[in-house]
Amino acid sequence: MFTKTVFYYLRKSSFIVGLFLYTLVDGATLSAQYAVSDGLDSIEAIFHIKYEIPKDFKDLNTVQSWKPNKSSPGGTFCYVFESKDKQCRVLYNVFPAYPECTCYTRDKIYRELKSVLDTDDFILNDYLHILSVNEAQARFNADSIFFYNVPTVAFNMGAEIFTHCTRMFITKPNKPVLDFVWYFTDEGKKKEKKYLQKISKRIWYNDSDWDVDDQRWEAWMKKHFEELTNKN
Repeated sequence: MFTKTVFYYLRKSSFIVGLFLYTLVDGATLSAQYAVSDGLDSIEAIFHIKYEIPKDFKDLNTVQSWKPNKSSPGGTFCYVFESKDKQCRVLYNVFPAYPECTCYTRDKIYRELKSVLDTDDFILNDYLHILSVNEAQARFNADSIFFYNVPTVAFNMGAEIFTHCTRMFITKPNKPVLDFVWYFTDEGKKKEKKYLQKISKRIWYNDSDWDVDDQRWEAWMKKHFEELTNKN
């Protein structure tokens, strides 16, 4: 009953918020009930974005909520993938965000860093790294790629201990913003650039205009939501 009530009142622009609220009620991690590739294929069909599992990574068949720290507002609902050597995990956003301008992306980054640094007194560019437009275009047919490190304490995820975290945003004007969370062990951090290259051309903005069919989008969201919350 809760699932049906939440979905009925959600508008497409606030659907991701509804998913996050659901995780607060029903747990931070849910089992993905259907093949992740089906969901990523739907993203390509609906959003005109090629969106594939990174090369040499495997799907852990799990989705979870992520935020910079426990006191941070909001959160991101993600699929979880693991490198074959188990030294890196990458969290993909379940749904690409709706088109946002670059200034909004920077504002989101600022708010997250403010939360993890617990201060207003910092210079954003001291923490934020931006790759060149040429590299963004070559790797993702994108406009911008933003990175920043997330200060974190060591924690266990399975047999490995992850001690490093990198936040990543890929953007293009009038297109959905794609966001990722990368976790590394001490050994994995040494190969960070190699891991990040694994998504090159696995994510690709098609040149067609972003024009979602509302009925198709809402039908897909409903199916996706029901699959995620099916506990049987």
